[in-house]
Amino acid sequence: MIKINSARPITQLLDDLPPKRALCAFNVETFPMLRAAFRAASTTQCPVVIAYSQPAAQALGYLQTADLVALVGGHFPEVSYALHLDHCQDPRQVIAAVAEGFTSANLLDDGDLEPGAYLPAAQQLRAAVGTDVSLEFICGKLGHINDAESGPHEPISVGDIIEFASACSPDILGFDHGSIHGMLERTQHLDLDLIRRISDAADLPQVLHGSSGVLPAEIRAGIDAGIRKINIETALRTTYMNTISLAVTGASDTARKPRLLDRELEDVMTGRFADFLTDYTLRKA
Repeated sequence: MIKINSARPITQLLDDLPPKRALCAFNVETFPMLRAAFRAASTTQCPVVIAYSQPAAQALGYLQTADLVALVGGHFPEVSYALHLDHCQDPRQVIAAVAEGFTSANLLDDGDLEPGAYLPAAQQLRAAVGTDVSLEFICGKLGHINDAESGPHEPISVGDIIEFASACSPDILGFDHGSIHGMLERTQHLDLDLIRRISDAADLPQVLHGSSGVLPAEIRAGIDAGIRKINIETALRTTYMNTISLAVTGASDTARKPRLLDRELEDVMTGRFADFLTDYTLRKA
């Protein structure tokens, strides 16, 4: 009989993680990626955050998503993991996902809420889900490659961030570190001084969004400064789609048989996940 593993809140994973190390939150949308994430975590003996974007999880169904992750996790009982709802802009969707088994979520202020409504929404969400679920709140806007004004939106002060954290009690704190979502090349630097100052003042784990565009040395320095969770999506999606593109070209068995393509995708993604876990969670880079 398969032992069903249980997702844990991210805060519990962080409690067990030594200082100067960061959890990797892998955005997975397919079964080969999900299997690969657990395989890599098992091989490296690392905890892992299994993340689904809110649209992806809602499309599959929150209950079906949680059940699928629990089923796969049951094959890897040695792996500690959290199930995270990523890039959600509607507090009601967070509550719905949590009711079906998600143990973590972030709430972004990216335009779905009315101006000035984000902080009250975060406060209400904190009260609604209690302390058994890890909530990630973002102070201000985050940059995106598709934005006309990518990068820092407005200067943000330590005082503003601390006041925000005090008002909504996040388990994980996010703000603009200088990263940009959706980048295909690693060119971005981080505001390491701001990260250190917030870490000293707030004593909260920080999350890095848009890590795929940040220089690797900057990410490692950011972990030393206070980043404890790193979201990874664009780099994974690029590897995944490139693997498909190469595999289906020609007349090989992989091109003609989906099960063989899935196997190749899982193998390639396992290696990719393991590299990130080695670099950021084990800090062996």
